[in-house]
Amino acid sequence: MSTSDKGLQAKFDLLSKSSGGKDGKVSLENIKKWLMQAGVIGKDTGITDSDVDSVFSKSTKDKKEIDFAEFKEFISALAGEKGMNLKDLTEKLGGKKSEEKEEGAGKVPGGCK
Repeated sequence: MSTSDKGLQAKFDLLSKSSGGKDGKVSLENIKKWLMQAGVIGKDTGITDSDVDSVFSKSTKDKKEIDFAEFKEFISALAGEKGMNLKDLTEKLGGKKSEEKEEGAGKVPGGCK
């Protein structure tokens, strides 16, 4: 597992625990908060809430919550549909080593407590 994948899994697990997810799963609502906080949803990327809803629905077969393996499939599908580099997207969500030292790097993704 690469460093960015480890960071991604750590943040996913933290989000799951902090948001009350069951069995290590996270809801679409909390994933969207995380994507917004990481700068994935927004004018700079061209990714909208509707894009996330659409890809989530297609890649999760209408589940309400997903586990980490399903989340990786979801972000791969999102990157593919929006023409983004998957590695760049993973690093944005998981944090690069240089970003880990920045203020706020230890925040819970999605802003949940």
